[in-house]
Formats: sequence, structure tokens, C-alpha cells
Amino acid sequence: MNEVNHSHKLIEELVPGEKVATFFILRKKELKTKKDGTPYLLLELGDRSGRVSATLWNNAQSIYEAIDTGDAVKVMGSVIVYKDANQIAVEKIRKADSSDHIDINDFVPQRELDTEILVQDLEKTIESVKTVPLKRLLQKVFHDPWWMDRFREAPGGKLWHHAYLGGLLEHTLAVVKVCETMALLYPKADRDLLMTGALLHDIGKIDEYGYDQGYIDFTDEGRLWGHISIGAHRIRTIIEKLEMEEEGFPRELKRHVLHLILSHQGKLEFGSPVLPMTLEAMILFYADEMDSKANALLHIIERDTEPGKRWSKYVPLLDRFIYLGSPDLSEKGKGSEQSALF
Repeated sequence: MNEVNHSHKLIEELVPGEKVATFFILRKKELKTKKDGTPYLLLELGDRSGRVSATLWNNAQSIYEAIDTGDAVKVMGSVIVYKDANQIAVEKIRKADSSDHIDINDFVPQRELDTEILVQDLEKTIESVKTVPLKRLLQKVFHDPWWMDRFREAPGGKLWHHAYLGGLLEHTLAVVKVCETMALLYPKADRDLLMTGALLHDIGKIDEYGYDQGYIDFTDEGRLWGHISIGAHRIRTIIEKLEMEEEGFPRELKRHVLHLILSHQGKLEFGSPVLPMTLEAMILFYADEMDSKANALLHIIERDTEPGKRWSKYVPLLDRFIYLGSPDLSEKGKGSEQSALF
């Protein structure tokens, strides 16, 4: 009989065959029915390192009614493998109580980020903008302490890319760096406009995602409106206030800034209400696409890499597998009949 591991083990550390008794956040619950008509529970559990599915076969109805999504729960069960992925066969599950001393924020996905350095980089970028109205706009947004506190902690996504605390800040600064490079390669692009678009393009994600429930999910506003419309509305409101001030805000700049936010996902089917129609908008779209895809691939590589494993699981969003093999210089000169085909 395997000994039960009572440590607060993370999902990414689970090993098939071991028994665990630890805490998770309940992300999903679904009451299903077996062929013989008896109910069972299909659950999704989470912690700061990831997600894992779980099943419970006994007392399903009563347990279903006793726990809710967003609850911290203590689970006892065995780690098994189902369809090439870890799964927990639950034996016991209960809602955590005050005696467990659980902080729900500990379950929210996070990574080690030097947010102070990232904030310093953001400030340097704002200071580098020479176009006065654009600098005023950026200062109005990012020098608001309430706004900035939310921005530096917000996730950059729910599951796909930068889906952890501080992910939005990290993603934003990465997009800034790509746009900075492209501005050097293409001098006709307005560098200050690009920096403004890069800093503001995902600003609506502050309101699109919430994580008070112990995991990242859409807010009602985020699901109903989406971060593009939320961000465009917020920035338009701020610009309209700046227009009322003595210095004003040029109408043409307003058009360009809002177009950058509205078009930055590049395609109508990706959620942008308009396509990129300026040089700066096209650069911003591909900079955003490059960083989001690269971050997502890194997550897949980290998650799926194991000794001797050469391919990731199938990735539906990319419609492909990801090759995990790394170049091995020691194999230089070792040919094969198959390699001779190329």
C-alpha cells in the first residue's frame, strides 16, 4: 500500500501511483451519470502550478451539493494516468475551513518575476516618449496609483499565454521591446505612437480577468465586452478628459491610438473589430502575436518535457504537436537511411 503524501504538493509535482492528501482550488464540477444510471463527479482542481482533472465515484450527489467552484478543498486520493495525463481518483473531498489556515491567493498561478525592474522599464519607456500629448496620456494612465497597482498584478491571460500574476506587465514590456526594434528597422513608423500602443494595447485585461476566487477567470464584464472594447473605452474616456484641458489632445493622434487598441489582435475572427490599417498597427499586431505565441510555447515545452519524450501533447489552439527534441551536437556525422532522404 502506498503511503499517503500529506504535504502541500503542487500539481506539477504529482507522480502517478502516489496517494495524496492536499489542498486545491475547485475550478469546475460536473455531475455525470454512469451507464448503470448512478451519478459520479468530474472535477477540475487547480493550484498555482496548473490544473488536474479528478473523478469521484461514491456519494457524488451529496458531495456535488456540498462544494462549489471557487472553494478551497482538501482532497485525498490516488494519482493515476488517463489519456496520457495525470488524474486524481478522489476517495475523500471536503471544503476547507478556518482551521486549515488556507490563503486562497496562494492558489492563483504565479511565476517569479522582478516586477520592480519591469515597472522601472515601463517608466523609462514613458519618459522616452517625446510627443507631448502621448506622454501626457501615458502618465495619466500609469501614474494613477490605483490603476498601476492593478496593472502590475494582473494576469496576461486565462490559460493560453502569460496566465499568471504579473503576466500582463511582463507581456506588455516584451511587446514594447519588439516594437522598439521594429521602429529602428522601419524609421517611417512613428516610434512614440508604437510605444504608446504597446503600453496600452491590453489595458482592458485589468477588468477582463479576475482572480479573487483562487484562479484566473473572466469577469462578467470581461466575458460580455472583452478586453479590446473595455480598453478602447477607458482610453477614449481619458483622452476626452485631456481634450478638455488647455493643452488639448490632437484628434488625429486620438484616431491612431484608438485604432492601435482596436486592431491589435489583427483579425476579425481573433476579436478585433477592425483590421490593422496603419504601419504602426501592423507592427503592433505581429509584436503581440510573437510574444504571446512564444510564451505559450514555452509553457507547453516546460509542461510536457520529460526524459526521452520528443513531442508535446496535441495543442488544439495551434492545431499541431510541438517538437521537444533539442539539438544534440554529439550526433554530428551520425547519418541514417532516413536522413539521407533529405
